[in-house]
Amino acid sequence: MKTRVGRLVVLALVVSTIAALTGRAQITNQLDFKVSQPFTAGNATLAAGSYVIRPVQGTDHMVIEISSASGKPSIMVEVESVQPDAAQGGSHVIFNKYKNILALSQVFPGAGNTGYQLLPGHPEKLAAKTETPTKQTVSSTAK
Repeated sequence: MKTRVGRLVVLALVVSTIAALTGRAQITNQLDFKVSQPFTAGNATLAAGSYVIRPVQGTDHMVIEISSASGKPSIMVEVESVQPDAAQGGSHVIFNKYKNILALSQVFPGAGNTGYQLLPGHPEKLAAKTETPTKQTVSSTAK
């Protein structure tokens, strides 16, 4: 009986470790990018400028922090894992471009690593009801 329990515990630890390693995106420290017009991320609108994206550790959900290069403003948004497009190389962010809204959609640290898919906020959901977005890719730098 002890042998079975021990094997189950070891199996559970192995499965948990593998799930944790594959389920998290690969931004280890930060990702820097610059955007030339205001954009939305989640329910927040941020001004044009230079931004830094960092993973937030210690939460039950996958969360990233997006802050201006100066540190303020800073927001946190919930994300999901997403696989990179094989045709896209390098570190980059993808925006959904609508007529009046530029919405941050995906973040990729490069080198084929898993990325982040932002959950759409209210402004993007409203725009998506009447428009089909175009994709706008912006290069970024992983640090």
